[in-house]
Amino acid sequence: MSEQITAYFNNIATGVKSFITGLSLTFEHFKNKKENVATLQYPHEKFPLPEKKIGFEPSEYNVIRSRLHVDIDDCISCRMCERACPVDCIKIEDVKAKKGVEFDYGQTSNDTQKKLLVTRFTIDMTECMYCNLCVYPCPEECIYMVGGPNEEKHEIDYEFSQYKRDGLIFDFAKAETEDLVKMGADDYLKKMKEKQENLIKGERLLGLESEVVEAPPVVETPTVVTDTPVAAVPIAGTDNLTIKCVDVIADIKLRAAAKKVFFKSKKAGEDDITKIDKIIAELKPLDGFSADIEQQLTALKPAPVAAPAAAAPQAAAAQPAEIPTQIGLFDIKILNDIDDIKARAALKKVYMGAKKASKNTNDVIPEMITELDSKDLLSDKIKSLLEGILK
Repeated sequence: MSEQITAYFNNIATGVKSFITGLSLTFEHFKNKKENVATLQYPHEKFPLPEKKIGFEPSEYNVIRSRLHVDIDDCISCRMCERACPVDCIKIEDVKAKKGVEFDYGQTSNDTQKKLLVTRFTIDMTECMYCNLCVYPCPEECIYMVGGPNEEKHEIDYEFSQYKRDGLIFDFAKAETEDLVKMGADDYLKKMKEKQENLIKGERLLGLESEVVEAPPVVETPTVVTDTPVAAVPIAGTDNLTIKCVDVIADIKLRAAAKKVFFKSKKAGEDDITKIDKIIAELKPLDGFSADIEQQLTALKPAPVAAPAAAAPQAAAAQPAEIPTQIGLFDIKILNDIDDIKARAALKKVYMGAKKASKNTNDVIPEMITELDSKDLLSDKIKSLLEGILK
């Protein structure tokens, strides 16, 4: 019992001694606050920066805020800049030669032997925050802001505005397909091919690339050759133009107005000739429209073809097969104007079946009307909408 009491008071004495020792150290720091202080008094005091050869004085470096540039020939694909970027605007991909294949990757200007081939080095300047954090860790000093102290490497480029965001994504990689084949990078080439195919599919789904629908074959019939001149007639019903066709217009405002008309016309299922005529009619009253623009737009129309010659009286029985006035299917988005959910779902089902069977608008509209009539879903409004697509 006495040992426990002794230990209890010893613990109290030890605590008091530690408390007094701590206070004495604190009072000593208060007394000598400007001498022998372990903590750096930032921002009044700063640790000296380690020396690093970056080609110019560090005091001049942070002044430059222009555009990032990469000397790709000096890049060893260490990816230190990619990891340092706080906004992930730098994307790097590389390839190594297949085992057993000898390939010369080359050397940098600092005589560093490369061990990887850079196949992608993109910088998205729309996301860049100009912090320069990617520049400091580069061991080969191949990434830097242009201009200023780097004027000798690359002249200043403050003004690099673009009309589209894609123009601000800079790709510095120079990998050639021939080099990839020599390296035996078959897997990488296959991956890139699949990626390209997926991009094309995505453009097609977005309506940026239209599917080409072949016209039904025409039955040839004997004709009588006459001296009467044959008139040229335009091709009716073609719908092969994409939204990219209006890029021939340089003026931004006129091009925007033309795209608006194009989308409305495409949604209504109109052919290429009607689209161009409506675009010209819309742009004529606007400022900046000229005869050159009208000529460029007119050139987009399908070329006229010779009208068929009159058949001989004895060959009247063998008439050529009638060509549908509308080739291909209308835009499925038109069906979104139908408020009835069940009717809209039934029509889209018929539409997808007709698309697989390569049917045209003239064939599918009667099928849609019959399908809704059999399910008691056909109203006057829906019937009017469907019949209006044929006009």
